Amino acid sequence: MNHINYLVTPEQMKILEELTDMSGICYQEMMEQAGHALAMELLLEYPDCQKFLFLVGTGNNGGDCYVAGYYLKLKQKQVEFLAPMGEPKTEISKNAYDRVMKNKIPVKSEPDYFYEQAEIIIDGLFGTGFRGELPETLQKLLISQNHQIHVACDIPSGGNGLTGQVSAGIFKADLTITFGAEKFGMIQYPLRSYCGKIKIADIGISEQIFSKIQPITRLDLEQVKNHLPERKADAYKNQFGHVLAVAGSCRMRGACVLAVTACMRTGTGLVTCASAEQALSAIAVRMPEIMCLPLELDRNGFFLNNLNNQEILKNSLKNKQALLIGCGMGVTQETQNLTKFLLSQSSCPVILDADGLNSIASCIEYVPRGRTILTPHAGEAGRLLNISTEEVQKDRLNSAKKLAELTGAVVILKGAGTIITDGKQIAVCNRGNAGMAKAGSGDVLAGMTASFVAQGLDLYQSACTAVMLHAVAGDRTAQRLPYGYMLPQDLINSLKDIL
Repeated sequence: MNHINYLVTPEQMKILEELTDMSGICYQEMMEQAGHALAMELLLEYPDCQKFLFLVGTGNNGGDCYVAGYYLKLKQKQVEFLAPMGEPKTEISKNAYDRVMKNKIPVKSEPDYFYEQAEIIIDGLFGTGFRGELPETLQKLLISQNHQIHVACDIPSGGNGLTGQVSAGIFKADLTITFGAEKFGMIQYPLRSYCGKIKIADIGISEQIFSKIQPITRLDLEQVKNHLPERKADAYKNQFGHVLAVAGSCRMRGACVLAVTACMRTGTGLVTCASAEQALSAIAVRMPEIMCLPLELDRNGFFLNNLNNQEILKNSLKNKQALLIGCGMGVTQETQNLTKFLLSQSSCPVILDADGLNSIASCIEYVPRGRTILTPHAGEAGRLLNISTEEVQKDRLNSAKKLAELTGAVVILKGAGTIITDGKQIAVCNRGNAGMAKAGSGDVLAGMTASFVAQGLDLYQSACTAVMLHAVAGDRTAQRLPYGYMLPQDLINSLKDIL
């Protein structure tokens, strides 16, 4: 069974194998299935190739390759093993090695003529437990460009299966055949760019065993669409929620235009935008359906935290199903204080985006636990966690989980391989493209997220739904426009083809 919608960490994979062993499918059988599956996938993908060279390590990853090589030899293929680190160290990989030796399949310790002649090189030096840096001698071996086809066994050697970080000299695969389930780090960058095409091979782990570890979910478009609210023939606007968006400023008028447009385009019944008069004028031209609430500004065009604005917003918070704060709002002492006021006065779910996040970075305790969605990119997440952007990127999964645990919020950690988590449930989106990397894309996502919250989806499901539809809209847009030409407003236009 191929669990294509599951992703696992290396630690979870270890637990899955332990549980499978306890269920009656022993480690030896799992290695046999893994190696046989690897061989069959190689034959399926490259039926005309005759010469296969396996780079084998001393652990079970190398054992999988010994098994695969044995089955390829049975199919009359030319097979050789290169074992630069010596003989296997685990019992089951030794068994696979012994069978290879009995069948007189060559195992070399240094490259020879076959290294140059092989049509396919299969990397099985390290498995999913790899951390740190590759030895220089192995780096030279792995980065060789003398072979037509490169295939990784389970995960490219030099890649971290948890974080997606890579070592210098990492093996760059055309195809990665991974076992049981895809490893989380393989859809995070930079590792994703070294995996090539990814195929999942079954090693006998049952659905029942997967259910015991709560694997990371890969978002699926059809499943996400099943959660969209039904619109019956006798529907009326109040059934689909009312969003209050506190966003925009004189200097960043477009941010709130994009957010409220995306909000209404994804189904919200009513949207009120509290913003600068100049931003509201832009909204009125673009989206006359939006209700406008002018706020008083300082001399630079940012919101004041005065009694008049507080009274306006306090009254407007009544009977709202979602509150969106931040898109283009700016960060001043006044906007920071106004954000605190809104969080303390609201009782509905809150979506904090962009400058809403930056406004509470120094007072994260103001985040209402259990009714908030945070939408940071890596830099914003770093400010909230008081760590660097680089530290967030080096371990995106744990950064997202820590932020969710710290705030009691659902976290959308944006970027390639966007992560959604409430601290327990975790989902990942591997859709989207580089054309979405422009100012305004996050505003569209924030508006969509607020929309689904207002329509009655729970916070986690709202986040997952918004992220997936946003990413797919980006991919649909990229089918008709070059990456560099794409604009965030094009994503909103593409939503009509998905919803």
